[in-house]
Amino acid sequence: MTTLGNNGFILFCSLFLAGYLVHGATPYDYSATIECHTQPLDPQYGGGLIANPGFDKGIEAWKIDGHVKIEARESSGNKFIVAYNRTTPYSVSQSFHLKKGLYYAFSAWVQLSEGSDTVVAMIYNSAQKTVIIVGSVITKSGCWSMIKGGLTVDHNAPSVLHFQSNNTNSELRVDSVSLKEFTKYEWQDNRLKNIEKVRKRSLRVNVSNKDGKKIGGAKFEIQQRKLQFVIGCATPSSILMSESYQKWFVSRFTTAVFDNEMKWYYVEGLQGQENYSTPDAMLKFFEDHGIDVRGHTVLWGADNIQRWVKDLPPRQLLSESVRRMGSIMSRYAGKLVAWDVVNENLHHPLFEERFGKNASAMFYKIASSLDSKATMFLNEFNTLEHPGDMVSIPSKYVEKLQEIKAFPGNEELVIGIGLQGHFDSHPNIPYVRAVFDLLGETKMPIWLTELNVMPCSNQAYYLEEIMREAFAHPAVKGMMMWIGWKPDRCNEMYKEGSFEVKVFHGDYEITVYNPKSGANVTKEVQVYDDKSETLHVSISL
Repeated sequence: MTTLGNNGFILFCSLFLAGYLVHGATPYDYSATIECHTQPLDPQYGGGLIANPGFDKGIEAWKIDGHVKIEARESSGNKFIVAYNRTTPYSVSQSFHLKKGLYYAFSAWVQLSEGSDTVVAMIYNSAQKTVIIVGSVITKSGCWSMIKGGLTVDHNAPSVLHFQSNNTNSELRVDSVSLKEFTKYEWQDNRLKNIEKVRKRSLRVNVSNKDGKKIGGAKFEIQQRKLQFVIGCATPSSILMSESYQKWFVSRFTTAVFDNEMKWYYVEGLQGQENYSTPDAMLKFFEDHGIDVRGHTVLWGADNIQRWVKDLPPRQLLSESVRRMGSIMSRYAGKLVAWDVVNENLHHPLFEERFGKNASAMFYKIASSLDSKATMFLNEFNTLEHPGDMVSIPSKYVEKLQEIKAFPGNEELVIGIGLQGHFDSHPNIPYVRAVFDLLGETKMPIWLTELNVMPCSNQAYYLEEIMREAFAHPAVKGMMMWIGWKPDRCNEMYKEGSFEVKVFHGDYEITVYNPKSGANVTKEVQVYDDKSETLHVSISL
């Protein structure tokens, strides 16, 4: 018999280890590259839905998109299509039919004849009259770059694939295009097989007497105490005020991160007046309960930083920033598992604007010398959740990561990939997997650092889907939920007075508690397949 240590781990295993196995499902191709190649690789899945994906038949099935000329070319035995004499960002396109309920994995290789620019692959859905960005990559001349992404659609509809680049002075070259469809169960099957492969290991227990003779008929109970894969949660200082919330938190999570209590504006709102009493108390609480803590955040160039910091001239800002790093990192050195060193520096490049291109790289070098035990993270939003945000697409994230590691002294530094994961009401699950594939090629550990889904009717379902994707991918090492309880509200992760989640058929024990009063009620519920859409359970506190 195998038992698990607490309710959080029971829920975790229920979510990730149960599901459907589909025999003969098409294996998902996890391969990706962040390097620029002299020649493109063959199209994944033989092109899938794409006709003439490798341009062996010239430009057959491909159309002119906008004011442009197109032709097929060959170089060193490789055939590809070229869009030239472009007066608009458009280039080439192909039409096909997409179906609701399917998952689409996309990939292509692109090149520019001169200069550098971001090439975007997008699909126009005629039913919704919307454009979905399925992938993008920083592209340059002289080599081929891989776009990898994906999409789902809400309606069956004729659709058109487009490639765009704002560098109209350059030819745009495209090759090895692929769009592969997966059913929901095929997609799940690939996840489950990967979990078996990357999250489990066989354990054999041999029992013998003192003479070395094996003893038969022994009984075993295995109780899980802690997961290697990190499941954590954010919390504000309100955790210090509620014993019920404390019990709920420590029974479910192995790692904590503070909402704001370690941020510069929190501990030093007025210049020279530091107050660490709250983060000190929070850290002591988690240390006493054996829970690891992430440091969030050392520096942050967002608009909501203190006015006195924002108004400093460059030389003083540098001096104060270094002093801030020394203050907080020396105080907690050796006590934290990670630091978000320069938070969101793709979207908020304040320090690069004031000090030059290598500002963040310099700060990461300083940070690693102040706390050599913790992993230094590059924490950013929209890289995973919004493919349309060109500021933080995967290739720009990789470019920043490589820039930091190229700084003298940082070459061997392990920089954690922090993907915040603030998702809207319709996450693009195939794109999420593709981003993991691409960023996994850096060989740096990936964490979802601030995971939540905005309130919607399918909120719990989408959250579960994202968590499954993360847990199934070998490059992902942990995820932090951004749902900390506050006396007046939670962080956007519940509906007023109710909560809905899809569960597997079976017997359940539901416990509802009130963090303010400490009252709780437990109710046993049987969830069987009687064909009704939703089983409603009423609980009174």
